[in-house]
Amino acid sequence: MSSAAIIAAIAGVVGAATGAMGAIQQGKAAKKAAEFNAATQRNQAIAARQKAEFDAKRHRSQVAALLDEQQVGFAKGGVALEGTPLEVMQATAEAGELDAQAILYGGEVQATGYESQATLSILEGNNAKSASYFKAGSTLLTGAASTGLAYKQATNPAVA
Repeated sequence: MSSAAIIAAIAGVVGAATGAMGAIQQGKAAKKAAEFNAATQRNQAIAARQKAEFDAKRHRSQVAALLDEQQVGFAKGGVALEGTPLEVMQATAEAGELDAQAILYGGEVQATGYESQATLSILEGNNAKSASYFKAGSTLLTGAASTGLAYKQATNPAVA
């Protein structure tokens, strides 16, 4: 057995092992990146809900101020708060609450979208990690086959 054949075999084994380890590390890195993205997307979902709650509360305050202005206006005009004036104020309050509910719904829709993205990111990370093991196995098998063939050719020139 020649020293060149031994060196070639060792180089083949080392190359295959290095490629396999690289594939596994790549899968682990992809999973960590996906987990980071998922955490960011979950935080965005929380922020969307908080913003919607804030905006709905602010809108309700604006509607309350408008109702106060309506009441003062009716009182200054000597109009009693019954019949049509009362119906106007009720319609204002109902429309204001409907708008506040729409703001909350919009925030919930946005938050749900972020949560779906987070779930997808986790799945992608898990898939990347799993795929890295298959790639590592394939690299090892290909390296072993190439090393075996190279060794056989080096030790038996008739095979070439």
